[in-house]
Amino acid sequence: MPTPAGARPERKWGHAVKIIKTLSLVLFALAVAMPAAAQPHRLYDKDVKQLLDQAKQTYERFWDALDNQLKNTTFKGPSGEFVAKKIDEDYRKVIDSARERFNDSYSASTEVSAILRDAVRPKNLVDQKGPGMKGASEWQAHATILDQLAREYGGTFPPAESQGLRRYNDKEVIAATTAIEQSSKQLASAIENALKKDKATPEATRKSMVADVKQVGETAKLLGSAMKDAKPATAQVTMLGDQLKKLQTAIGASSAGNALMGQVGSFNAPLATIRTAFHLQ
Repeated sequence: MPTPAGARPERKWGHAVKIIKTLSLVLFALAVAMPAAAQPHRLYDKDVKQLLDQAKQTYERFWDALDNQLKNTTFKGPSGEFVAKKIDEDYRKVIDSARERFNDSYSASTEVSAILRDAVRPKNLVDQKGPGMKGASEWQAHATILDQLAREYGGTFPPAESQGLRRYNDKEVIAATTAIEQSSKQLASAIENALKKDKATPEATRKSMVADVKQVGETAKLLGSAMKDAKPATAQVTMLGDQLKKLQTAIGASSAGNALMGQVGSFNAPLATIRTAFHLQ
């Protein structure tokens, strides 16, 4: 088909490529933001690393899409005047810092907090210019990544005032499952010894309580195994919480409750770690 007079095919093609790239970023953001029914409610470390990489890529595409004139302007924000280029330099640094520091032993909560804080300035610029500005679609793709990143760290974007972020890495959650598994073995032995001496407690009741404790350990082991294999694990987390709640009630009502509640309390810290990691509290 002939090209109409005055048209420049290379520009049209370049514009089409830009649209495709922007759409691909939005589709990625939607994929990582899928509901819990489709994937674990908690993202694994590798997914967070990918989000940080996407934060860098989507921001760079946003900046590249801006008019050069706008990049050199000074604009007023809620907390003063800012030079667009200076905002760009500072923001790139905090993104790179988070990407460099994040690893399996460090969740980079402080650095991610800095990303969300500093992202407010370019967001204010986009808000001032309106949805018709060049780069608005690219910013939306970037903001979608920031929103997912914030939720993974227990926050929001834009960040709430004095927002504190905390994320437990895979290794920390797996360690918590191991602690529960070990505590369950110790508690099962303690229940067996304590209730054997109590003639008022039926043998069937004692055996049922011991079996319940061992089941807690098995569920913790399954959760740890799922975590190591980066498989969906929300069901095991919910099951573990329900089992521990039932166990605490049963032990509290038993004749050995006072003697055993201290050991039951050893589950609290690792369970809190797991629940926080899966955004259940």
